Amino acid sequence: MNPATDIIKNNHRGLINQTSATNYAIDALKQKQFFKLVCGASLADIQMIENLCFVFALAGTHVIDLAPKADVIFAARRGIEKALSRDRSRPVPTPLLMASIQLDKDPHFRKIEVDYSLCDLCSACVKVCPTEAFKIENKKFIYSAEKCYGCGICPSYCHVSALEMIDTKPTPIETLKEMLLLNIEAIEFHFGGNFQKLEEIWSDVVKICQGKPLLLSFSIGSGLLSNEQIKNAANLCYKLAGKDIILQCDGTPMSGGINKKLDKKDKNGQIGYNKDSPSLQVAKIIEEEKLPVYLQISGGTNESSYAMATEAGININGVAIGSYARKLLMPYLNSLDNENQLKEAVNIAKFLVNSVGGKQ
Repeated sequence: MNPATDIIKNNHRGLINQTSATNYAIDALKQKQFFKLVCGASLADIQMIENLCFVFALAGTHVIDLAPKADVIFAARRGIEKALSRDRSRPVPTPLLMASIQLDKDPHFRKIEVDYSLCDLCSACVKVCPTEAFKIENKKFIYSAEKCYGCGICPSYCHVSALEMIDTKPTPIETLKEMLLLNIEAIEFHFGGNFQKLEEIWSDVVKICQGKPLLLSFSIGSGLLSNEQIKNAANLCYKLAGKDIILQCDGTPMSGGINKKLDKKDKNGQIGYNKDSPSLQVAKIIEEEKLPVYLQISGGTNESSYAMATEAGININGVAIGSYARKLLMPYLNSLDNENQLKEAVNIAKFLVNSVGGKQ
């Protein structure tokens, strides 16, 4: 028997006795109605995170994916508590907080680095940044790194090459220990193009997680692995962690905040279903392996994504939406004290949450 597999399997058997948040997420996965909000593995804007979590907790999201930082986790919990406090007699289902952990180079874990000596204040990056990480005040360029989630769009607009994408250095074991100390009950591992890295550290993961029932997710990226490697990665995740894990089928990370259509139009000009979506292609490849796991798509996803999968005959358990959701909510996040603005924001969030499982 594989001791690592045994421990994780035992952890999953214990989920039924865990918090309502975990049960809420597991039930949604089983019913194929699972929705995850992705705040971003590199997003550290505390106020934005608190507001997003407030809105999506009211909307009924099952999981919120976060950067593995203590201040981010605390901000998320403040947002959820604020949602719960609005009506104690009719409690909102509590979202499960999931920390993303980097094992190797991965596009989710990167940020912009600015060479201020080259910047000529043209403001091109200010206009295209989906999170308003850049601004110009009093003829001075200001970059708020905590707002950057690494979408990578701005360097192509900088005509003086003052902007460069920088990968963050992974510290998976140290990060995992910190997240468990913060009582995080869901972990997502990102191994980028090096899925063997997961096997290298797994014995340490098992020791650290001993006795802790965790909902585990593994991100498998379409642009980082060949079809055969996708299969091998999925099978390795199952071999190490056992059944009832989430395999996140990642398409084009952080693409939803960019001004472009995510779906194709048919001959009548109507938005149709893009069956060539990279996330669906990953899901299709993994589904053919017939593993007893939950498949959830992410990356380039929107309110049509679940219908896309159904139309394509691909069996998924849920959808994660990140930059697209943030883009839709950005106009409202700084005015949630206004009840009309809050209502509109929650309605948008509910529309996304309810797009999974044919609830709309």
